[in-house]
Amino acid sequence: MPPISLPGPTSGITETTDKAPPIWIDLVYADGQKQTVRGFAMAWTNSMVRVQWVEYSVAREVWVDAGVVKRRQLEERKRNRDG
Repeated sequence: MPPISLPGPTSGITETTDKAPPIWIDLVYADGQKQTVRGFAMAWTNSMVRVQWVEYSVAREVWVDAGVVKRRQLEERKRNRDG
């Protein structure tokens, strides 16, 4: 069952042109179940965010209220001396 998705906006959309910002998303499902997943902000407006996350090896996308999205930090990967 997919999470609840808001209708996509028709104007005022900013799409990411560089690396998509990493985020935490509080998804809500039709049966009232909630799940927090890690994902990326692919586009946004003042009040909504188009989020993308991976579920069962498939990339999923929905529009959600900006209030259910929080920034997350990616840990920097340290290279060993061999590469």
